[in-house]
Amino acid sequence: MDTTGAGGGPRVAFIGLGTMGRPMARRLLAGGCDLAVFDTAPAAMRPLLDAGARAAASPADAARRADFVITMLPDGRRVLEATTGPTGALSGAPPGSVLIDMSTVDPATSRAVAFEAEREGVRMLDAPVSGSSAGAVDGSLTIMVGGSAEVLDRSRRLLSLLGGKIVHCGATGMGTTVKLANQVMAGISMVAVAEGFRLSQALGVDLRLLHEVTTSSSGDSWPLRTRPPVPGVLAAGPADHDFEPGFRSDLMRKDLELALSAAVDAGLDLPLTSAARHLYARLGPAGLGHKDFSAVISVLPRRIDGT
Repeated sequence: MDTTGAGGGPRVAFIGLGTMGRPMARRLLAGGCDLAVFDTAPAAMRPLLDAGARAAASPADAARRADFVITMLPDGRRVLEATTGPTGALSGAPPGSVLIDMSTVDPATSRAVAFEAEREGVRMLDAPVSGSSAGAVDGSLTIMVGGSAEVLDRSRRLLSLLGGKIVHCGATGMGTTVKLANQVMAGISMVAVAEGFRLSQALGVDLRLLHEVTTSSSGDSWPLRTRPPVPGVLAAGPADHDFEPGFRSDLMRKDLELALSAAVDAGLDLPLTSAARHLYARLGPAGLGHKDFSAVISVLPRRIDGT
């Protein structure tokens, strides 16, 4: 199959232009891809159209001439809606093309989409990412890939426009599985960081000093280094910008729920994941679901009596 558009780059359909999808699509344009875009919110497409992408009327329309179809959507339901059915990408994608779902969903959804893709003669990779919106902007995402090694090799050049580290995790659904394990670690770590800061705050510790010490000690973690949960510690951190999200707390809650569901299927109990999910779930009713997941400190009780 011809894998070049009019400008010499691959023909790519990109579906889902949210916080992560928009900068990722921009990188594909900058990398020379012939890009068609679709989002259920037409306004989300405008910046990409201004930069040279083509608007599509549906996922099927976006995929019609594509060599690669990328989906970057909030949840499994939307992935299924965007890929299957009469207006889904698979109804338009040419046989021999590759569908790359970069959303964070459950492994069962990844396998279901791969099954439908195979029926249409389309190859599929589940390829969720980690690195937040900053990584989407600068192309430094880590990409966790499930599916055929041969299809990954064919897709690697395209994926390298989006990520600095591309890891083949195994068969279909394994990329998604590794991503959920990552989210368990990140979500729990963020709660631990918040509790450490809350304890230090209560005992009068200088919080900038705390950050300096712990980022070079055994308590170090990615949440600690990139998003200390109080202002005045890291100027570039979300807490200094009204918790402007690099990764939204409602999406962390969703990811932990997916992990807990997968654990049930495996006969496992994940008590810390369950406790962390409970805390992130409290952010929504508090009006903070759209904020960065470091805002979880806002729902930690300040005192033993819960106040």
